[in-house]
Amino acid sequence: MKKLLLFGLLVAQSCPGMFGARILAVEPHGSRSHWQYMKSILDLLTARHQVTVITPLPSGDRENYTEIDASQVFPVYPVMDTVDMIEQFGSVVNMLPPVPERSLERDICDAFFDFGPVRDLLRRGADGRYDVVLLEPFYSPCLSYLAHRLRVPEIYAIPSSMITPLEMLLFGTEPSPSYVPNLVYSGASMDGFAQRLANVALFAYVKIVPWLTNVRMMYREPRRYDVVRHRPSLVFINTHFITESPRPFPVNMIQIGGIHLRPPEVLPYDILEFIENSPHGIIYFTFGSVSSMSTLPKHIKQTFIESFAQVPQKVLWKYDGEINGLPENIMTRKWFPQRDILLHPNIKLFISHGGISGVYEAVDAGVPVLGFPLFYDQPRNMGNLVEAGMALSMDLLTVNKNSFLEKINELINNKSYSHCAKIVSKRFKDRPVSTSETVNYWFDYVLRHNGAYHLNSKALKLTWYQYLMLDIITVILIFLIVFAYLTYMLFQWFQNYTLKLYDLNKKFITIKK
Repeated sequence: MKKLLLFGLLVAQSCPGMFGARILAVEPHGSRSHWQYMKSILDLLTARHQVTVITPLPSGDRENYTEIDASQVFPVYPVMDTVDMIEQFGSVVNMLPPVPERSLERDICDAFFDFGPVRDLLRRGADGRYDVVLLEPFYSPCLSYLAHRLRVPEIYAIPSSMITPLEMLLFGTEPSPSYVPNLVYSGASMDGFAQRLANVALFAYVKIVPWLTNVRMMYREPRRYDVVRHRPSLVFINTHFITESPRPFPVNMIQIGGIHLRPPEVLPYDILEFIENSPHGIIYFTFGSVSSMSTLPKHIKQTFIESFAQVPQKVLWKYDGEINGLPENIMTRKWFPQRDILLHPNIKLFISHGGISGVYEAVDAGVPVLGFPLFYDQPRNMGNLVEAGMALSMDLLTVNKNSFLEKINELINNKSYSHCAKIVSKRFKDRPVSTSETVNYWFDYVLRHNGAYHLNSKALKLTWYQYLMLDIITVILIFLIVFAYLTYMLFQWFQNYTLKLYDLNKKFITIKK
């Protein structure tokens, strides 16, 4: 009996995917939207595995779930002035300066590996405490040093569309910028030469600048983590083909767009009453959890207020400050249960900044969207919805009352937008399995197959010149040059032989005469 019990324990230890794995998760971004995505994955895994997560935004321990507060290590992003956010991050050059003095990612990694709990983990090394590492990656592979030292597979969780400069590093291959928009490209597709040129320029810029910065820092300030490279077993990516232009996907890039969506809950009574007592429907207005509505310039806020006063719909406005003189059809709160509101059948329009979480909530609910994209992937997110026929997009800093009212009335009164939103929603929900089942299956797949490294592309083993086939092209060029040279020599010989033959023949005729 004891032998049987011992055998069972050994089997359990060797098969963590069957009996529950020990997962170490790392969320290096102190952004609520990033944390929402990671936490949605962890909530699923906690039901079957033991999870320890290092995060700057702890929410509390529970069964099978332990948090390590890393707010002293990872930067926590506060709610920002909206205009300042646009000025700082609205352009690619501002967001990613051409010649950064330092690599912020490497500085964060230095602090992370000097963090007490992490330092203890590294000192223990591969002691079998964890079976897998789950993290949101940086461009620099420095965070992967943790899985390298623990000698366990790692899985990446990317809360946006594929980060363009990372794709080659993760998979050894990448799609052509001639038809796949860059993450920070301001649209869903490229219809002409100018658009393709802009996308190629973006493609080159966002690849070269981080690479040069990382290489410069590696030579200037070498670190122990410089020995590692990106080699994830799997990458969970927050995309879906409905909200993303068609493109090739590596086999270990798993789309789980909408993973944060949960079954609706009952709305608070005052909000439900406000919604249901609106015969013309409801407009829901928010700029998410990062930008502060109260910091908007006075003339922009006044534009919104005067416009809302002229529409027959009631308005739910997520506003983080005090505001006076509002029309009776506007309700403001610092927080609204956004998911539950959008699913109410009386919602006619969603006015949003185009954050990916809100995009999926609008798509799932089948609600038209009026977008004011602010920075990063938001212009691209809105571009995808505009192309799908369920949205319109505007510039926040140049908005005026007439154009704002025109867009609102167009989206609400022109039923084609609502019709397209319902079609997109139907396609979004038409999946062979749910996102939660997808996450559970692929996570267990990595555990069952000891890292599932067979999913990695063979392109990762190629050098840059092999990937670009420069060696093959060089051989072909040499062959063509040699062939051309031999052909030329043969032609020269044939020409000389022909001339000599002609001269001999001419002399023979002359002598004969």
